[in-house]
Amino acid sequence: MTQVYNTVIVEDEPHQQARLLQLLQERCGDIQVAGVASSVEEAFDMIGQLRPRLVFLDVMLGPTTSFELLKKFSSISFEIIFTTSFEKFAVEAFRLSAVDYLIKPLVPEELEQAVQRFRDRMEKKNSSSHLQLLLDNLQAAHAQKKKIALPTLTGYIFITLDEVIRCESDNTYTTFHLKDKRKIVVSRTLKECEGMLTDYGFFRVHNSSLINLNYIVEYIKGEGGIVKMVDGSQVDVSRRRKDEFVRIFNKLGEQKLN
Repeated sequence: MTQVYNTVIVEDEPHQQARLLQLLQERCGDIQVAGVASSVEEAFDMIGQLRPRLVFLDVMLGPTTSFELLKKFSSISFEIIFTTSFEKFAVEAFRLSAVDYLIKPLVPEELEQAVQRFRDRMEKKNSSSHLQLLLDNLQAAHAQKKKIALPTLTGYIFITLDEVIRCESDNTYTTFHLKDKRKIVVSRTLKECEGMLTDYGFFRVHNSSLINLNYIVEYIKGEGGIVKMVDGSQVDVSRRRKDEFVRIFNKLGEQKLN
């Protein structure tokens, strides 16, 4: 017998409501929509009454955000798939926290993949603990105090960005080198890590190396050059990336002096 999951859609645009309802009916028969809400107040009451296992939650709800809705709950017992029109601040937080999100206009295949990840969590009774990480990241005043969810072979490890000295590529895997000497191997390419970390003080100095600019001890000039890090490691700077690196490195030095 197929498991059916009770679901609520929180979306303030009627055409987006209709689109998601249609896709769920066509592609995800086990996702039963019990209600549709258009505002924070309506959603809070509906979720409390219907107690859904899954909520599709639009980031922007009129003049406010869905995070104001989440703050109303003393505890969150439902899974969430966020939907967004690519508000940059939200997408960056989602990627760091490894929560599920869909960018509008919705793509059927991406919806199916997000719903399958939800099913997998339900089957494994592994309710996502990433939501609190997301909320913490949205409230973190300092970029380096934000946390990232690192996918390993056994699950996820949550660390703050200021624990990371550098990242080293190993084909489809990346090794995170931390301040406490730990090494965490994650199932992400260096390019994926670069996409998540560039806006938080990290720079890819070489095809195989991504470094935290805050932990550079010295830059030694050369054809590309070498950076010495606080953990004693020395990382090559590629000739192709040298000019951009020097520009950013000098700018960082000026900011520290000021």
